[in-house]
Amino acid sequence: MKSGLFTGKIFIFSLILFLVFANNIYAKTKKSDITDTQNLTNDLDKKIALQVPSKKWTYFSGIDANIVKNVEVGVPSSLKQAMTDIRKSELEYSDNEKVLIKVASEIMRIVWPSQYISWKEFNVSQDTAYEGAIESAKKGIFELSAGNSDFLSIILPSLVIFSNNVSPSDFDLCLNAATSSLELNPDSFLALYLIGYVYEKKSDFENAENYYKKVYESNQTVLEITLAYSRVLLSLNKSQEASVILKSIEDKDISDINVLKQKAFSSFANKDFNSAEQYVARVLQQRPNDLEFLLLRARILVEKNDYIHAVSLLDMYARQNDSDIDYLVLRARVQLDWSKNTVAATETVEKALKLHPDNIDALIFAARISALTDSPVSGKYADEIAKRIIQLDPSNDEANLYALSGLINQKNWKDAYNISKNLIKNKNNSPDLVLQHVTICLKLNKKSEAYDLAYREYRANPKDETLIQTYVYAVSEVNSKDSAMSIINGIINDSSTKIKSYLYFRRSYLQPNEELSLADLRSSLIANPRNSEALFRLYEIYFAKSEYRKAQYYLRQVVAINPNDSSIKKLNDALTKLID
Repeated sequence: MKSGLFTGKIFIFSLILFLVFANNIYAKTKKSDITDTQNLTNDLDKKIALQVPSKKWTYFSGIDANIVKNVEVGVPSSLKQAMTDIRKSELEYSDNEKVLIKVASEIMRIVWPSQYISWKEFNVSQDTAYEGAIESAKKGIFELSAGNSDFLSIILPSLVIFSNNVSPSDFDLCLNAATSSLELNPDSFLALYLIGYVYEKKSDFENAENYYKKVYESNQTVLEITLAYSRVLLSLNKSQEASVILKSIEDKDISDINVLKQKAFSSFANKDFNSAEQYVARVLQQRPNDLEFLLLRARILVEKNDYIHAVSLLDMYARQNDSDIDYLVLRARVQLDWSKNTVAATETVEKALKLHPDNIDALIFAARISALTDSPVSGKYADEIAKRIIQLDPSNDEANLYALSGLINQKNWKDAYNISKNLIKNKNNSPDLVLQHVTICLKLNKKSEAYDLAYREYRANPKDETLIQTYVYAVSEVNSKDSAMSIINGIINDSSTKIKSYLYFRRSYLQPNEELSLADLRSSLIANPRNSEALFRLYEIYFAKSEYRKAQYYLRQVVAINPNDSSIKKLNDALTKLID
């Protein structure tokens, strides 16, 4: 009995030990399973994370990134490199590769037409946004539905800027598209070039120059870039820089019509009229009916003083277009400078202003005629016309120079002084402007200012004949007669005939009696018979003595020398009536 009881206790104790042991094993197994599950989850997370693309998927994502990037860079060298790298058996091309090849070909064809496309192209459906944007651009339409999924979808619509049918209202759309594209790929010369091209279209030549320069520095052999950069430099009056750039054009491109035209413009801007005429002739050989270059040839002939042939070309031009502003201004110049017909020149420039009221060249020429004749052109005098020019172009000093001449003719010394004072600089003043300012100062009794300027400019350039006259004029008006006479006598023997004539004329004011004054005036006319100042001085002397016939004799010569001076004409008319 006791033995069976003992055996049962042992069994129960063993069972308890077994259960405890089994529980520990289960706990360890469960913990291990949890750890394994966590590790498996972490591994899966890592694998999933690796599968997330680091860059947004685009239509061209399956193509080598360097190939796509070279297409985005967009200049001939990078496009050719991209097409070399993508080359394979015809059957191996994927659809998106064919589209990329088509895009590269169209960029080359539209932006860089001087370049030869050496790779095989494929017919691609316009169903893609890329081809649709290109086709719309060719038609002069900025494709707004192209999207913005990648660089090319953003920039391709802006190719419309190269279309002859592009609307000015699309300029800003093109600029924004090219700018956004540049943010995606700062290495894109295509985007830089497009931005520069848009700025050029908008006549913002300063910004155009900045962008073209960046493209040109790395792509100096690309014809279109060279021509574009030189164009804006010419527009900014940097003709010397433009000429240097054009010299880099390769010999194989020298006969290209656009090269010939650009070289003609550059040579003309640099006043190399012989070279300009040669280039113009070559352009007209290829395009005999090019009116722009027919007119440019006339301009060259005018600059060479070959007015007879220039007039013939102007007549030929007028038969096809007699309202062009450049033609009208050039015609007026010929009428004034060659025919000496101020009436005809005035009528022509008034026609120009009626058709083109804010044209700077026409306004400047109108101011010139008004200043010369002291008469209104289109109802306004030179100073009034100059004010309008300054409103349109605040940096235009030429307008102020004509306004100044007009005010001097009107003897409006106060207003003339305000203009000349602003035009005078500390150095590099034109001798004519110095003479005008000194004259104005003397008329306003600002003698110290007149003498200081005349002396300073004369000392800086003692050989200039205008500055010699200016200094002698100031000396004779400011210094004592003896001092002025001494200075004149010290330089008169070594002077040219022109200066001798002026010095005799100026000395006539310093002589103690009329006989010596008349002797100096006769000596002045012997040196230069067309010295209108000496002739007018003789008129004044004889008019004061009531010797009207002699006075008229000299005054008529002044009128012949200065036929456009209305004040002289009035004096002559009054004298004629007095005699009659």
